[in-house]
Amino acid sequence: MDRRRSLLVSLCIAAAACGGANPGSQQGSRTPRPLSLATSVTLDRAVVHHLDALAPAGTFDPAQPITVGVVLAHPNPAGEDAIVQALYDPTSAQYQQFLTPDEYASSFGVSAATFAAAESWLQSGGLAVTTVPGATDYLLGTGSAAQVQALFGVTLSWYQAAGRTFYANAAPPLVPASLPVFTVFGLNDLDRFRSFHVTPSTSVPVTGLLTPQNLWWLYDQPSNNFGNGQTMAIFGWGVTPNTVSNLRAFEQIYGLPQVPITINRYGDTSTPDTSDGADLEWDLDTQASTGMSPDVLGEKLYFGHHNTDADLLAALAAWVNDKQGPMQGSASFGECENVPQAEPVIGTDGLEDPGNQVLRQAVIEGRTLFVSTGDTGGSCPIIPVDTNGLSTQLYPALNYPAASPYAVAVGGTILNSDGGNPPQRLSETAWEFTGGGNSLFIPAGGYQQGVPAIAAHCAEDDQGNLFTPPGPLCRGIPDVAAMSGDAVTGNGLAIYSGGITQGAGTSLSAPLWNGMWTRVAAAAKGKRGMGLGFANYSLYTAGKRGGGDFFDIVVGNNQPYSALPGWDNVSGWGVPDVTAMMLDFDGRTSPVHNVAPPVPAAAPVAVSCGTLFTDPAGDDVYVVEGQTLGAQGTDPQLDILSGSMSLTPDGLTLRTRVVLRNLTTTIPTGGVENDYNFVWQFNGQEYFTQVAIEPGGLANFYDGQVLHVSLETRFQQLHVDSGSVTLGANGVVEVDVPLANIGAPALGQILSQPAATSYVREGALAGPLEPVDTTTPQDDFLLASVACP
Repeated sequence: MDRRRSLLVSLCIAAAACGGANPGSQQGSRTPRPLSLATSVTLDRAVVHHLDALAPAGTFDPAQPITVGVVLAHPNPAGEDAIVQALYDPTSAQYQQFLTPDEYASSFGVSAATFAAAESWLQSGGLAVTTVPGATDYLLGTGSAAQVQALFGVTLSWYQAAGRTFYANAAPPLVPASLPVFTVFGLNDLDRFRSFHVTPSTSVPVTGLLTPQNLWWLYDQPSNNFGNGQTMAIFGWGVTPNTVSNLRAFEQIYGLPQVPITINRYGDTSTPDTSDGADLEWDLDTQASTGMSPDVLGEKLYFGHHNTDADLLAALAAWVNDKQGPMQGSASFGECENVPQAEPVIGTDGLEDPGNQVLRQAVIEGRTLFVSTGDTGGSCPIIPVDTNGLSTQLYPALNYPAASPYAVAVGGTILNSDGGNPPQRLSETAWEFTGGGNSLFIPAGGYQQGVPAIAAHCAEDDQGNLFTPPGPLCRGIPDVAAMSGDAVTGNGLAIYSGGITQGAGTSLSAPLWNGMWTRVAAAAKGKRGMGLGFANYSLYTAGKRGGGDFFDIVVGNNQPYSALPGWDNVSGWGVPDVTAMMLDFDGRTSPVHNVAPPVPAAAPVAVSCGTLFTDPAGDDVYVVEGQTLGAQGTDPQLDILSGSMSLTPDGLTLRTRVVLRNLTTTIPTGGVENDYNFVWQFNGQEYFTQVAIEPGGLANFYDGQVLHVSLETRFQQLHVDSGSVTLGANGVVEVDVPLANIGAPALGQILSQPAATSYVREGALAGPLEPVDTTTPQDDFLLASVACP
């Protein structure tokens, strides 16, 4: 028994996940098949492996809505492999002649007739079909659990393993033999992606944050190219209530242009969009990427409604079939690579094979996806969990899609500057939790051939089929690295998420590369005006050749791998020298399409009286965990119109005022309190005032400090203040806070980024706050001895 199998058996015993529960009891009886499916095939891999080791935890409600994703196999994968080789071979006549989505569909796509037949089949089972724009290889069908079970001949039950409760089909599904069905998602909800950002520490001073401009210098990014003429993509899921407003604040703070943002969502709409506290992730992704390429024409967010395989595949499919889609994007999430059925663990086929089918299309079209390798070292959680842990897990596998040979896997480093102006690199070492390692199942891309440190061969594929020795070279990651920062030292990128906070984890590294590669792409014309194409071919050519394109990381490890000269499983080839790359690849740094950047964000003006920010009327919306509890504009008592600050005549007290569209004491159903928070920055600390209106109209007034803990923003009430509430149209909530309570600012100093948010407090007086209306910072407040009206 090899080391991996020995470890997996030990893991099963330790976790009690693989033994002792009524073997064979999960097979269940099949639901009778419709006559139209008399000729069918079994998808043996579309199950959770080793469910017979678990007892069911309950029956599944037949009325519960279920959305399944049906993947159709492409008709000519061998031809796709051949054209990938030709497109990236400088000696080939097809070199860099990347295909458009229409050309790809014509040459390699699933036929319209096959797609229509698959759609008709789903509809015959009573499912409502949703398609992905432009895609003919993926459909989503929504119906009741009873309809889904009948169509696929399965029985769904609840199970428990490693602290997770999930539903799954014990028997594999049946599908029409006449259709090239690759796999089906949605018959279990075990598979879940998790993001890879580091939670800022509240016990260690955050002293190591770098700005976007710092990284322009430290990664040698040219001053005549900020990504002009390009666009970028970000992939994620769920609700994004503050992503754009926080980006606007970030741009304002660092004097960057306002990048146009487009958000599109794909996948399952039968349940409310996921609201899992991942807002910080999307702030990090958008701000890190645009911070490196602030002059791009725009950034598109391709989001699943949920963090499931089915929804994220829909988002990726939408990107590769988008005729105007960006040529580069980033994803800061992952899940463990496939667990072959032969492995003695609870697991399932994930996104690997269908995901690679989509990402191979991206490579043929000349697109690049940068993906975080993860924050658990040379391992990943065997059972998908909803939190990201800074520790090595028991399962020695890679995270996907970083493990895909059609993605650029990005590891993390700790980067320290010398504090100079401009800054220079003082040190850069591997982050101890950066993901990396070698797959045992996924073959390497052709670009990894000839790298001495990548020498392991795959013994089996991700279906558990043994290769004839020695087998193909197996995929090693990461490919490259960039700053991830560190939770212990507070190192990272300064981002805005309700206040300046630490952006860190390999979730930072991937969007940084997305932005930096966008600059490289902006300077590259390519053979067809479509640039260099999939980045790994250029990156590995440069790495094998040596030279100045990379700063090699040679210090640090990620358990069990060490950073070494050249390519390694901790930092890949290293971190980029962007200018050197541009000159190496294209002999130029200036953009091919030197399009003017978007209109810059207006610089904040420091005012001592008057309105500091305004907000549109009617944009209030009450959402709890993705479920809208009231139509937009139906809670005018929580709809913010404007905000202002002023000093009292004695110069000892700050007065904050928020104007509401129509202020009443009505608290929306399900809430226990309406809160109106006014926030600002001073001397690196975020302060707030709060008006809390309880049932019956009782109002309390507080001030305190804002803390960013885990994925939450917490308002720490430190003092009780005086204030007032004026009801009615254009009603006002006001707090008078002594300057001594909020850092004792003096005349002539500035309180920056003032803004306000209205909330409904849920459940109990100490329950969570659900935002209803949030404003964007506009002007700063100057403390001056001016009598304000």
